[in-house]
Formats: sequence, structure tokens, C-alpha cells
Amino acid sequence: MSTATMERTLEDSLLLRLRVEELLFTEADLLDSWKLESWLALFTEDAHYYVPPSDVDGDTATPDTSLFYIMDDPVRMRERVVRLSKIGAHSEHPRSKVRHLVTNVRVERDGDIIRSRSSFIVSRAKDITHDLFVGHYLHEIVDQGGELKIRKKTCVLDMEALRPHARISIIL
Repeated sequence: MSTATMERTLEDSLLLRLRVEELLFTEADLLDSWKLESWLALFTEDAHYYVPPSDVDGDTATPDTSLFYIMDDPVRMRERVVRLSKIGAHSEHPRSKVRHLVTNVRVERDGDIIRSRSSFIVSRAKDITHDLFVGHYLHEIVDQGGELKIRKKTCVLDMEALRPHARISIIL
């Protein structure tokens, strides 16, 4: 491989990582701002959002083999956004103060699919309670007409159990 080809490959790789990081940081910002409709627009029409249980290998678990905490298809994702946007969502009225921190982003291309793995900490403060969710994201991303869209988001929690949190009432 020539030096010019190696440099071009490195430039392409860095540009792809920057584009993916921008998508992930935008997603985090939209969730922190409770702009859930805009968050939903980051996904493809056939997207899925998963949070596997903490007692299995979240990197390899599938909804066919494990009972997930969250297993949303496009319809359930839309319902989640609608529900969380209403006053009737008692667990989030008033809304929690949330902060999504995303770091250590790794990106690889597999044909038309872009796969990313990143670490996260999600802070949730409500009333006198402060919860921290720690783990890593697995994203499957596709390029649709020059715009990156999330096709699948999996949030793997690095926690033995949900306690003391006992619930996930926000979007990780």
C-alpha cells in the first residue's frame, strides 16, 4: 500500500469517526434537553432500541434468548416518546435532570453498516434522588443520502442490578 493510499485510508477513518461522534454527541444533547421528537428523528424507520438485562453478556444477548429491560421496535420507540412527553408520565413529571456523557468512541465499517462502541455515564437527578447508569453503547449506523442514521442502539449496563434505581424511566 502506498503512502498516499495509507494517508487517504487514515483520513477516511478519522472522518468517519468524527461523523459518528457528532451523531452520538447530538443524540446525548437531545436527550439531555428532552427534545425527544428530534431524538427519534436520528433513527431509521426500522430502528430498534435495546437495554439487555445485567445478568447476561449484553454484547451478545438477543431478544430471542433473554428478557430485556427495554426492547423497543419503531412502534414502541414512538410510544415511549409520546408517553414521556405527556404530563401523565408520572415517573418523569416533573422531568428529571439528565446528563449523558459519551466517550471512548470506537468505529468500524462492515460493508454498508457502521458499528460503534462507546462508553457512557448517564446521570439522573430528581427530587432528592441521584442515579448513575454506567455502561457502553453499541450502535449500528447507516448512511442515508449522506446523513448518518441509527439503525440499532443497545445500552449495555455495567451494573449487577438496577437497584437502588429499580427502574429505567428515562431514555439511556
